[in-house]
Amino acid sequence: MLFLMKLLQSTHQQVFSPSFFYRFIPNDRSQKPGALQKGGTLQAAAIEELPTTTASNFYTGQKFGIVWKDVHPEKPNLDAQEKGCIRFSRLEGAYFAGGVFWFDDTSAGEAKKGRVYRYFPATNTLELFYESSDANHLEAPDNICITPWGDLWIAEDGAGSDRIIGVTPEGETYVFAENKLNGSELAGPTFSTDGQTPFVNIQDPGMTFAIWGPFSRRNAGRQRLMGHAVPPKHFAPQISDKLAAFAESQGISPLEAAAFHRHGVIL
Repeated sequence: MLFLMKLLQSTHQQVFSPSFFYRFIPNDRSQKPGALQKGGTLQAAAIEELPTTTASNFYTGQKFGIVWKDVHPEKPNLDAQEKGCIRFSRLEGAYFAGGVFWFDDTSAGEAKKGRVYRYFPATNTLELFYESSDANHLEAPDNICITPWGDLWIAEDGAGSDRIIGVTPEGETYVFAENKLNGSELAGPTFSTDGQTPFVNIQDPGMTFAIWGPFSRRNAGRQRLMGHAVPPKHFAPQISDKLAAFAESQGISPLEAAAFHRHGVIL
């Protein structure tokens, strides 16, 4: 089993350097207490193993795939940069469900409003699920989770309205919660093991709320469906006809093509 994680490096002045998408492969995969203390290998995600160190140097017409490069555990940020791994802006929330690893980049995108990605470990496929261009739709995505009935919940990172945005596999969106009390961000939405009670925090003054439904019943099939759903039209990344044609010719999805394009790959 692979233990996926992402690290955010920053200075004490809160000036953020690039983030990278990491995974840790333990030597002992028994999942027993103490297994992680036996060490392992830290790796960072990259787009194809080429001798170049920047994505802008990748050549047109290449079929791309996510690969993992070993990085030094004591200097992962520097090592990942030197090895040409994928640079993200400011990685935040992450969640795994239905064979899909979701994560978001809080300040990324042309409008700097944030992006949501999904990564498929089985195929090493990285897709850009959503890039926000309007703060009314989503601003600064942070903690995320998949509900027991299969919706995606995205908490905002204190940039403005401080909401939890829901997305259904059918492409509908809704506001589940909004903090209008003190302007502090909502954080860490998660569910009880029986799927009946969601918990959410208000960062300042440090409060945790348990919310009782009724909610939809647990649906594992619908959870998997969310991982392969086409984004709502106003969530889906906008791509040119040329990029769409390239995706078709290479046998990749428009979302994959959008993800590569956003990271500087010349298509």
